[in-house]
Amino acid sequence: MTARIEWRTKGKGDDALLFVREFGEAGDTVLKMWDADRGRITDFLNGMVELESAVVSLETSVDQRDPLQWGELVLSRAQPGGDVLDIDPEIYWDQIYYWFRSHGIDPHPWRPR
Repeated sequence: MTARIEWRTKGKGDDALLFVREFGEAGDTVLKMWDADRGRITDFLNGMVELESAVVSLETSVDQRDPLQWGELVLSRAQPGGDVLDIDPEIYWDQIYYWFRSHGIDPHPWRPR
């Protein structure tokens, strides 16, 4: 499978962003992770500028390398490029509500020109 950044959740507020790709003999391996917060999720949804996926070596411990252990997949985007690879619409909109709409903000802010 292609290199990608995944947004995964174990429940409201217990989210992570993961850089996943093949590593050696292993298939889908979490090489890097970021704790999800409103700013990182906004970046993930809008351009992935701050999510640096250049990995020289594994940055996750051996017990954190399976993407499934990080919870349900919300959304995955190709890295590089950002094409949406997979999404669970129900979980996605639940998480958008939790992180943004319940606070009266939008994850896609208008940017000044």
